[in-house]
Amino acid sequence: MRNRLIVLTGILAFVTTAAWLTPAPLAGQSPDADRAAYTAPRTPWGDPDLQGMWDTRTYTPLERPAEFGSREFMTEEEAAERERLGLRRVVSDDDDAIAENLVEQDIQRYARADRPDEGQPGYRLAGAEYNAFWSADPTTPGVSLRTSQIIDPPDGQMPPLTRAAMETWEAREEARRGRSQGDDWEDRGLSERCIVRNGLPGEMMGNTQQPTKEIVQTPGYVSIVMPYGYVRIIPVHQPAPIGAAIKQWNGDPRGHWDGDSLVVETTNFKNTVNNVVPGHGGPFGGSAHVHYYPGTGETFRLVERFTRIDAETLEYRYTVDDPEVFVRPWTAVNYFNLDSWTVEGNQDRLFEYACHEHNYGMVGAIRGARVDREWALDEARREQAVREREIEEKWERLLAWEESAEGRR
Repeated sequence: MRNRLIVLTGILAFVTTAAWLTPAPLAGQSPDADRAAYTAPRTPWGDPDLQGMWDTRTYTPLERPAEFGSREFMTEEEAAERERLGLRRVVSDDDDAIAENLVEQDIQRYARADRPDEGQPGYRLAGAEYNAFWSADPTTPGVSLRTSQIIDPPDGQMPPLTRAAMETWEAREEARRGRSQGDDWEDRGLSERCIVRNGLPGEMMGNTQQPTKEIVQTPGYVSIVMPYGYVRIIPVHQPAPIGAAIKQWNGDPRGHWDGDSLVVETTNFKNTVNNVVPGHGGPFGGSAHVHYYPGTGETFRLVERFTRIDAETLEYRYTVDDPEVFVRPWTAVNYFNLDSWTVEGNQDRLFEYACHEHNYGMVGAIRGARVDREWALDEARREQAVREREIEEKWERLLAWEESAEGRR
């Protein structure tokens, strides 16, 4: 856990949500504003300087909420109202657990976890694994007026999955019928056990538990220190990528400078479809889950663009292209801010975010599923019902797209 959490151990449980709602700089309300007048600093060897501790958190949803229609930006008044209603999820990843303080938030979360979901078997255990203390943070990220992270397609929605992807997903669901998620160790994914965190680009988006990324540059390389204990080492203007037969968990990146922007193209990802725990949703990262790529891995091409747009802000733009999974590429944008905790001198390095729950929990999960098989199957059916609703919705999106002018081309 981050060193900042250690400092706050004795006090966070009693601090109200309002303590973190201090005004924060607005970002993204006018994408081109003041950009022409800003000149990025340079490293001693002449490259644009992107270095620093960057707070990558964002409260902008991946897809645009229906209330905003086709609008790319909201007004400052709308942003203030969403904040007042708790829609920025300042101390929780649970939209329903909105309360005046951390203790009350935990009471609400645990109360729901102890009763069955309406209309489906099992209990709502997901979301109750951590109390609010671990999601609280002493700082507030910059506020963007963007209505969605996705900027292309223009409607702010993720493109439909292809028919091949949908059929693969349905076949996977059918093969798992009658199984719990603890029948065997292979039912638990590598990411859940914290062996690897194969989640680009989602892993670049920090939540309240791992928000900070450190960028370090040397001649010919840009390195991004990730909280999960590894470093993305990106060769810049280096030879061609490694052979297509060589796959890596985080792919094979190659960078180049385009003016003041670092452009990184990554291919050669491992196929992770079979590594996705069913409880984490579908196999293609359709909800931008941090545990896996938005695609297969094998045919997934990720293009990222890092641009320093002012002294304290880095624009992070990425395009996902996987023709076997999405009917078209899609692009999202976020804004990283220099980490105020670091700027204030409270930390000078990143500490590994090390999770170990399933080093031991694996045995407990399998043993529990075998001791009470019906309970384990109930929980599996509960989560299956959630995925079935998602499958139905994604089929509707695909069929509508196929009937559209773009889909008939």
